[in-house]
Amino acid sequence: MKLAVLSCALAVFAAAQETATVEGVVVNKVTGAGIGGVTLWFWSSGTNSYKAVTDDAGTFHLSGLTAGDYSSSVQKTGYSNPALNELDPLADPPKRHIVPSAEPVRYRFELVPPAALHGRVIDADGNPAKADVELAPGQRVSTNADGSYTFENLVPGSYMLLARPKLTEHASVKDEVRTEVVPTYYPSALDRSQAESIAVHPGAELDGYEIRLQSAEVHRVRGIVLDPDGKPSAKARVQLNAKVSGYTGLTINGSASKGLTFSFSKGPRGGQADEQPVTTAEDGAFEFPSVRMGEWTAQATSDWIRDEVQNRNFLRLGGAAFRVEHQDPEELKIQFVTPVSLSVPVSVVLSDGSLPAPGVSVSVTVMSDTASGMMRAPIGPDGVLRFGEMMLPGTSRIQADVEVGNYYVDSILLGSTDITGQSVELTPSSPPLKIVLKPAGTVRGTLEDGDTATVVLYPPNFTGTGYSIQGAGKAFELTGIPPGEYNAIALDKFDPPTMTDPLRLNGLMSRATSVRVEAGSTASVQLKMNHVPD
Repeated sequence: MKLAVLSCALAVFAAAQETATVEGVVVNKVTGAGIGGVTLWFWSSGTNSYKAVTDDAGTFHLSGLTAGDYSSSVQKTGYSNPALNELDPLADPPKRHIVPSAEPVRYRFELVPPAALHGRVIDADGNPAKADVELAPGQRVSTNADGSYTFENLVPGSYMLLARPKLTEHASVKDEVRTEVVPTYYPSALDRSQAESIAVHPGAELDGYEIRLQSAEVHRVRGIVLDPDGKPSAKARVQLNAKVSGYTGLTINGSASKGLTFSFSKGPRGGQADEQPVTTAEDGAFEFPSVRMGEWTAQATSDWIRDEVQNRNFLRLGGAAFRVEHQDPEELKIQFVTPVSLSVPVSVVLSDGSLPAPGVSVSVTVMSDTASGMMRAPIGPDGVLRFGEMMLPGTSRIQADVEVGNYYVDSILLGSTDITGQSVELTPSSPPLKIVLKPAGTVRGTLEDGDTATVVLYPPNFTGTGYSIQGAGKAFELTGIPPGEYNAIALDKFDPPTMTDPLRLNGLMSRATSVRVEAGSTASVQLKMNHVPD
């Protein structure tokens, strides 16, 4: 009997040696306290997957893991994972190599806590107003009887509030002056250029965000959406966006070799639609009953369409630009276009006509003017830019970025015409593109205190491009910088959507160091660490 018990014990011990145990804790990154109710998944390239849920103290336990490389997922509603790749949220999570051991493998995960934002919406007389309040696309709440609203479980970032009044009816008088309460940005702006962005930090409890609704002259905008054959398109979604003049927007891009770049440029900012989107009727018709005066863009998206030949579902896109003045505009006609395959020869040269150094890599982004489309592709080794059945007919803006190499893009030519910052239409018969580069400068520096920091370089007037490098040590280097005046600052914390907001950067101006960058030369700078409050 003792021998049988011993054999059984040895078998259990041997089995344990062939698998691993994983345990650990999930904590609040701000407070360090354990978080209960977090779901963790560990999975390998095979069929093995393991799930655990943390207890009230934030601890978890997984057993029976076989040897291998494991991906992991740590999730709880409202919390965000700072370990994910901010430059590429769709990138595969990092692998963890796990081998059988008598001792458990221990991990500590940190999650960024959610925030909350409270406020209210009032009318011109200061009375509570009924409205839907949007914080971002897909994030909407309705006001209570006292005009108050609350957003819970907010991921840290930079946001813009938009209140849409709930009108019970619209004036029916045609072609006469009609004034109504219209969608209003926080704190009381009709135009996005006058709206204030809101920086939401981890775990923050923000209050007092009052929006006073504004009134304006409005008119009806009617139209019809047609398919590529000119037939009415039912169930299409139509969205209006106001053209914003003088707005300084922010676009963030990531580059594996150059870190993070963010471009301040004039033009409409993406996000909320200025008017509530509508769906076309069976005859393809749509109507916006109350649109304020100004320049607008209408963007239409079809319902899902089945392509039986290629065995796929796809959407059609279309758009139109129009102006609302002191009368209802003429009926709009928006015709869907079918994406096409397009190949464009591209040459990359220096401003003196010579070729750049070997190994330089340039990517091209094409942004449609009327449809919500943006395509990015590298230039192939054969000097051809290819968009496989993704190119939208119509005018677009073309942007080029140097991914590898100490150069910056000076201009873009279509044939002999300079199209930098201009809208053009690319077709199979278009002349070749030429991207002209110039030697860039380098900013090399040292960090006086602290081991690592995020170094941010940005233009003082917030026009042009800013640059940053995360994890900079005692010595750091930023390449690909166009000549000009910049501010440089070292930060102990860095959240791209929040910290690259112009208002936030302007608040750091007094702590920044001025840097002048010259073409083909290196500028040196010494920076002190700056603490970013939560």
